[in-house]
Amino acid sequence: MGLRFWDSVANKRSMLARGLEAAGATRALEAFAGAGRSVVLTYHRIATPGPSNPFYDPTVSATPEGFRAHMAMLRERFRVVPAEEMASPPDPSDPRSRAAITFDDGCRDNFDVALPILREFGLPATFFIPTDFLERPRLPWWDHVAYVAKASRLDRFEVGRTADDPAPIAVDLAPPDRSAAIMGLIRPVLAGEVPDVGAFLKRLEDRARVDVDSPALGRELFMTWAHLKALAAEGHAIGSHAHSHVALGTLDERDARRELALSRTILEAAVSRPVRTVAYPYGWPGAVSDRTFRLAAAAGYRAGFTAFEGTVRPGCDPLAIPRLNVGGGDSPALLRTRAALWGSLGRSWL
Repeated sequence: MGLRFWDSVANKRSMLARGLEAAGATRALEAFAGAGRSVVLTYHRIATPGPSNPFYDPTVSATPEGFRAHMAMLRERFRVVPAEEMASPPDPSDPRSRAAITFDDGCRDNFDVALPILREFGLPATFFIPTDFLERPRLPWWDHVAYVAKASRLDRFEVGRTADDPAPIAVDLAPPDRSAAIMGLIRPVLAGEVPDVGAFLKRLEDRARVDVDSPALGRELFMTWAHLKALAAEGHAIGSHAHSHVALGTLDERDARRELALSRTILEAAVSRPVRTVAYPYGWPGAVSDRTFRLAAAAGYRAGFTAFEGTVRPGCDPLAIPRLNVGGGDSPALLRTRAALWGSLGRSWL
């Protein structure tokens, strides 16, 4: 399914959220949830998806204009706090619900685009950094896949999950919108059907006839250590996104412990500040487990953030905090209503 389909779905969800807001239903849900329901928002990239974006469009959480509108809503409706504060109970004397703004992956547009908007509204954010992407810049596999599919001049080709795959993936690049083809390549990797992702990317480049300078593109995509120091100097928090952005729940205990500890050590040396928060890469069930949370605590983290959808309820495990992932179609009304539904009902149909 292409971007137009998902844009249509997002527009319908936003229209419904605006209707609930206009009818006073969102405010009623917020009142029912009470101040004890806090929300952590997950952003990735702040950019414009589509032909002008050479990388993976679903990592774009908002356009610059959309992000500014989100921040205006958050400043009006919530008490915005650093993510680490979610490990503590809310202040009973403050009736406002808390919100935390978080960014995963450390992309350059977080600094170039999001930071000036955060500064404009006076809002704090927490940036979760996969340290190996800054130490050895390169494209993450999902952006590598998207880059190849968008750059190829072929209409069709096949690529195997392995070198001798008897049923290779058929890639149709004829439609102008190549998002369906990209997802057809992304899904097998996420499903664990590709045993050697590096070799798969090489085969993909060869079949698509695209040369990829991954280090140069990685330097374009990610922030630098100087950017992190500047963020910390402005009062924003720097957290870990593990070292090499691997699903920690799939590693043995020794490697998972190393991923958590090494990232924290590198970041503390880079920004000269304590690093007490971690956002687990991928963060969904299977990518994290109770063992992951235990190892994060042992590595010295005070708060850990998952990709489990939900709001932060009283008694929540501080090493397993849920978040709301922000998608490119989320309007301010939709974000507010999603948070209200999760906070009051424990689920959302939007």
